[in-house]
Amino acid sequence: MVERPASVVKEAVENSLDAGATEVKVSLYEGGKVRIVVEDNGEGIAFDELPLAAARHATSKIRTVEELERIRTLGFRGEALASISAVSRFEVRSRREGDETGGLLRIEGGRQVMHTPVSCRRGTRLSVEDLFYTLPARRKFLKSAASEERRVSSLLRDFAVAYPSVAFSESRDGKAGFSSSGDGDRERLLRDLWGDAGELRRCETGASHLSLECWWAPFPGKTRSLVTSFVNGRAVSDPLIRSAAGSLCRACPGNWVFLFSLDPELLDANIHPTKAEVRFRYPGEVFDTIQQAVLKLSGRVPSLPGAAVPSFSPSHSPDRDRSFSGTSGGGAGRSGGWSFRDEGSSPEGGNLFARVASELPAGTGAALDETPFVPEEQGKHFRFLGQVASGYLVFETEEGLAVMDPHAAHERIGYERAGRLSAGSVTVQKCALALPVAPSLSVSVREHRDGLEAVGFAFGEQDGQISLTAYPSLPGGMAEDPLRLLRSVLLEWTEDREAALEEILWKKLATIACGLSVKLGDRLTASEALALWRNLLECESPWNCPHGRPTVLSLTAKKLESYFGRE
Repeated sequence: MVERPASVVKEAVENSLDAGATEVKVSLYEGGKVRIVVEDNGEGIAFDELPLAAARHATSKIRTVEELERIRTLGFRGEALASISAVSRFEVRSRREGDETGGLLRIEGGRQVMHTPVSCRRGTRLSVEDLFYTLPARRKFLKSAASEERRVSSLLRDFAVAYPSVAFSESRDGKAGFSSSGDGDRERLLRDLWGDAGELRRCETGASHLSLECWWAPFPGKTRSLVTSFVNGRAVSDPLIRSAAGSLCRACPGNWVFLFSLDPELLDANIHPTKAEVRFRYPGEVFDTIQQAVLKLSGRVPSLPGAAVPSFSPSHSPDRDRSFSGTSGGGAGRSGGWSFRDEGSSPEGGNLFARVASELPAGTGAALDETPFVPEEQGKHFRFLGQVASGYLVFETEEGLAVMDPHAAHERIGYERAGRLSAGSVTVQKCALALPVAPSLSVSVREHRDGLEAVGFAFGEQDGQISLTAYPSLPGGMAEDPLRLLRSVLLEWTEDREAALEEILWKKLATIACGLSVKLGDRLTASEALALWRNLLECESPWNCPHGRPTVLSLTAKKLESYFGRE
């Protein structure tokens, strides 16, 4: 139950919320490894009950067996304070409303050393010092102070979203950190946490046995979503919710918050040691409500991952319902039909080659030659045959046929080009105005500030508010929202600590260049297709895009002969 300072804070804050607190203050020293203090203005604990509060399996939240089937509080096992006091120097001061004096209880390593009346404010103040001093083996596995602070800050932000009417505040080594007003305005809180620049959407939906309040802040151009979920006010990382949100929100990346409400009788909250998972009586309704919310907020049906495509094997039936056309219009109207194009521009009327050539490396503007082109370096013949209606390009090569995904191929070309540029050409671009960094990002910026400044980011700070003043960029005008670039670089770096920050940065900038690639549905002329093929063959890793998808499907003459039984 107690794994790190964030575990202590979680249990203490849940007790404060169960006690009806409207103000919760958390203070950390050395990331909580030296000292943790949690104060609230809740109903408090009677003097005579203080020793019982720290006893194992003792709780005031469950009084009858029937209440076990309708758990309405965040805590209910009576193990948290006992576990914390067993591995630290533990002290709790508390006074109830109407009592003249409060009480002080001190426990060290599980042994009570003091229980005496004291004068204190109404509510409860819990202090934990020297966490895991009785368990050195566990203490040495704690992360750096900044890393532990980040976990606590993330936890408090989650609590603030779930309980917007409670004022949370945090301090680190005497310096103010995250805080919420407690005015009950969840929308304003989310804008403060996520940044006020983007769009914020909200909807409510439900099923027969539960209701859902959903918030979404889109991240255009991103491929990853951050999902936070609460069930009856409890922050959970439940596999059922993760699975549903992971499949449905993939097509709609951004920040997602799901707040479920249902009858406690239809929920089992006692299946996980840290109460991070729950079990629903009607799990199908969870998926249904998340799907409804995604449809309402996105305005379109998300793309669900399909089943794996089986490998093709020739049918023994002599009749094949397939249509081929050797003209530009014959197969264009059929799904999967072939439409060969030798000349032409994009369907929008503009010359797509101008855009392709402007983003490809030098040497892509060769005109179409009716004779097979022979690259000097490869020494292999190829000829462009046409483009199918679905957008793929077909080439005849020395080995047989090759089918190219033009988007994946252009991504690979742009990716390697950006990588070569960024190796020595990343410049620092100053912001016209200092851009305030959202609180949800400030903790990570403070933790990694030296590394970020070393690669080109620059920051200013005034009255505890961090602002971005400069950011790294590639030459050539490949623009990116500076705050979005900072957020995505930090996200990828914290998930892949083995990679250097410089490597994460240039990969991110290369990904920006990939966004300039042609799309699969764009119609390419023969000159454009040939330019794409030539530059792909010049890449170091031509057969996969930066995301790992193949760029070319090869059908050798031997495979074709085998398929048609001509071996």
